Amino acid sequence: MQGKIWTIAALGALAVLGGAHATMVDDGSQLRAQVTRSYPSLRYVERYRRDFPDEVQGQDFWSAGHAAPVLPDADALTRALAALQDQHVALVGAKAGKTETLGVLFRTASDGSVIVWRVFDTAAGNAQVAEGNQVLTIDGQDARAWLQRAATLTFGGQRRGRYAEAATELGLATPVVHRVAGLGDAVALRLQDASKQVKTVTLHYKLVDAELAKSMTAAINRADLPQHFTAAGLRIGTLRMGAFAPQYDDAFVAAADAASKQPGASDDTAMLAGYCAVVRNVIREADTAARDADVLVLDLRGNLGGFDRQAWLLADALGTKPSLATLDLFAGTKAGTVQLAKEHTDPSCGHVTTHAPLVVLTDAGTRSAGEFMASWLWASGATVVGERTVGAGGGFEFNGKPGTPLPGSGYAVRLSGNFSVFDPTGTLTEGDHAEGTLIDMLAQDQFAPSRTHPFAIQSVGLRPDFALITTLADLRDGGQGSLVKVLVQLKAKRLL
Repeated sequence: MQGKIWTIAALGALAVLGGAHATMVDDGSQLRAQVTRSYPSLRYVERYRRDFPDEVQGQDFWSAGHAAPVLPDADALTRALAALQDQHVALVGAKAGKTETLGVLFRTASDGSVIVWRVFDTAAGNAQVAEGNQVLTIDGQDARAWLQRAATLTFGGQRRGRYAEAATELGLATPVVHRVAGLGDAVALRLQDASKQVKTVTLHYKLVDAELAKSMTAAINRADLPQHFTAAGLRIGTLRMGAFAPQYDDAFVAAADAASKQPGASDDTAMLAGYCAVVRNVIREADTAARDADVLVLDLRGNLGGFDRQAWLLADALGTKPSLATLDLFAGTKAGTVQLAKEHTDPSCGHVTTHAPLVVLTDAGTRSAGEFMASWLWASGATVVGERTVGAGGGFEFNGKPGTPLPGSGYAVRLSGNFSVFDPTGTLTEGDHAEGTLIDMLAQDQFAPSRTHPFAIQSVGLRPDFALITTLADLRDGGQGSLVKVLVQLKAKRLL
């Protein structure tokens, strides 16, 4: 399985681009030719746009039935590329800049409310910011209105996911992303705490270094829910996974270093040793959480993705069935075809010994490898509760190019080279497939996940078994109260 590498340096460029400070680009023919030639499946995108008209943004710029789009500036480029409904599109190059952060991460409720979710850098003015503070205004603009505007400049398949992504990028993105959102080198936030006290603080962006990256990863992985609690007669155990970033895990580094010193060791065997060290630690934590519990809740809300090799090994360790086959879908070499290639899977690192019914908790900020893990566990029999995930089912790593330069702009555009297809019954083969036939199969019931035929999460996200919106109260208490209500319903239906 190819690792979809999650790095702090790349994170902010994954979803948004726009036009501040850009000059003449071109007439759009070069970009449209690139998309038509190399994008994994434009028919998939067209089917998604047909089935979800309320989620569509951007113009239909790749269709042969339309004149070549005019792209006089990067704002027009943004609107054109938004039509792909794809999280994995990026504006790259020296002019885009390196990732910067406020040292704070934000989350959103379904109604557009915004809170301070994690503070991972307490330097400068961040000491005045407390987790759980509600953001009332951003640079003097109502936070909901700001978020609504920013979401229109954020790539992705569904509106709620774009809101979640825009909130993340307020705290962590490249300078060009922040300029597009109307932000400068600092951001003024008007905050309200739980006692309704209001204050305004100004936070400054700084470049992300290794120390900040490690602090942020630790903050993302910190639990919002107690490991054990009892409510409504249910004994609940919880397990938190916020990112698959083993490079910041001491157990991974130590095990990989030790394995690399063994005679004949390769880089890959060292990596696998590191992954297994992390997995074994999670197995111990999961066994502890599940012991004497009526249900184990895996919290993937706000999961920023990362190495999907690690996510697969963890899903294998937690699941009760082998993880479902996953294939990568590429553009075909002939018109009307696409290519499938099976993803490599690693040998198991072990399995949990204490089994309790598994509930996977997702939200609109669950992305990439986090969505993959939720999908693999769902196919293994877990129940998914929460919101549709963001729909980042592809990546950059297969196209192997730095991006297509856009004349006159100083930027280049990177497009997804693939997206993944889940095959629960093992019916798909590697090689060429008729594009229309495959897309019809994936798009059944508006791209719903299936245990009987292949499905995909690209653009649409993983649809939960039980929908659970995120409220402002959920953001403040970790969602414990709302979760308990759903678990009680699941128990009444004998699903636990």
